[in-house]
Amino acid sequence: MKAGLKVFAEKGYRGATMDDIALELEATKGLLYYHFATKEQILNAILAETQLIAGIEAGLTIPPGMPLAEALHQAVNRSLDLMESNGELVRFLHVQALLSGREAELVYTQVLGRLYEVSARWIETFKHTGEVRPDLNARTFGQLLVDFMSSYFLLKQIFGHHAQPPREYVDSVLQILLDGIAADKAESRSLKSGAAEAPSCGADG
Repeated sequence: MKAGLKVFAEKGYRGATMDDIALELEATKGLLYYHFATKEQILNAILAETQLIAGIEAGLTIPPGMPLAEALHQAVNRSLDLMESNGELVRFLHVQALLSGREAELVYTQVLGRLYEVSARWIETFKHTGEVRPDLNARTFGQLLVDFMSSYFLLKQIFGHHAQPPREYVDSVLQILLDGIAADKAESRSLKSGAAEAPSCGADG
């Protein structure tokens, strides 16, 4: 899989051949075919087994009793660190997703769709503890969180280091998100709204 990723990154998925991957492995093509019948199977294996996805999923595991704010900051910063250490794979996935509808579907179902679901389940945990508004759409928030991390990472990959805001920017965005989803904030807004709408009492009570 490492050889396949290297060849895909150098030649692109379309341009790469099984011969190229066998050459990178310094193995016979027959040995390669023993494990993978097509390069699509290799791409599927890369997407399914990458440490990036497993690492992000592990980072979204919440230690018992950890408050929402701390858990969110920890999960996002760990995920960004993983993206940095797996930069070649992240760049490859995004570039290839733009080149072919079939490849884009693979990337979506095995990477983005998987992370959206994991993030949604993560936020559902805090809905059950009462820290997150019960009316929050967990799937929508999960997608928003993953898309934010992806766009933050890609700014540097596409436009250079100077284009990526500092990590303090990440903390600021997460605070805005927390303010929007926290259950106590929603309750406070509801109480204020109710007080504003309540009719004033007349002199005769």
